[in-house]
Amino acid sequence: MRTIVVDAALVLAVLCEALCVLGVVASATVYDRLHYSGATTSVAPFLVLVAIVLRQPHPYTSPVWNGLFTAVTLFALNNVLSHAIARVARQRESRDVKL
Repeated sequence: MRTIVVDAALVLAVLCEALCVLGVVASATVYDRLHYSGATTSVAPFLVLVAIVLRQPHPYTSPVWNGLFTAVTLFALNNVLSHAIARVARQRESRDVKL
């Protein structure tokens, strides 16, 4: 039963990523692309973390901590990077970029 849940979490993570990639490819503006690229770090890393936690025999092993750190870092830093990219894109649209 545990392996079925692990496999289901990994399949859902891959489907989430594939859906976000399709959204990025089909988007018309840079802001829409940022929206879909931001969604890649919100669900899928935590589904992979769930799979790692269920796969490990002891919850305090190194892969669990590495997965937790990676998922939280991706979730936290994506907001900062998306904001910075959107800000530069807006400045470029208004021709207000100073290099």
